[in-house]
Amino acid sequence: MINDALRAEYEHRFSLYDTDGDGYLTAQDFTERARVLTEAVGEPEESTKAQALRAGMRNTFDELAALAEVDGAGRLDREQFVAAFARAGESGALGRVVGPSVAATIALADADGDGVVSLADFATVHRAAGYSDAQAKAAFAALDQDGDGRLMVDAWQAT
Repeated sequence: MINDALRAEYEHRFSLYDTDGDGYLTAQDFTERARVLTEAVGEPEESTKAQALRAGMRNTFDELAALAEVDGAGRLDREQFVAAFARAGESGALGRVVGPSVAATIALADADGDGVVSLADFATVHRAAGYSDAQAKAAFAALDQDGDGRLMVDAWQAT
């Protein structure tokens, strides 16, 4: 059984991913989400980072569709999405579902490729992802364990 806080988070994610607002998620919604994030940081659409994000987002959709027993060419409604995410968490498959898109998002946030993400870069990606500045700052602070105002990409990926 999924708790209320987790359900609320998954429902929020559903709303963010439903880029066309039709109440369903398709592979196209995930591709559009990747485009929005890529555009927000000024990354060229055909760059390696942008391609990795599109592939990671497509993987997330495909994995969730499989967990919901929906054909990859089909669509997920809110309940199917929430149930698939919950199933991924309960089965230990969450890393397989979101890992590639998270890694690609981290690489996107590392604008200059130096292995370090600043609060400004982190906040830019999080705002584009639909989170507020306050949420971005809180998440950054939680990840910035030594309080130096920088996230090391390797450490971030390990969390």
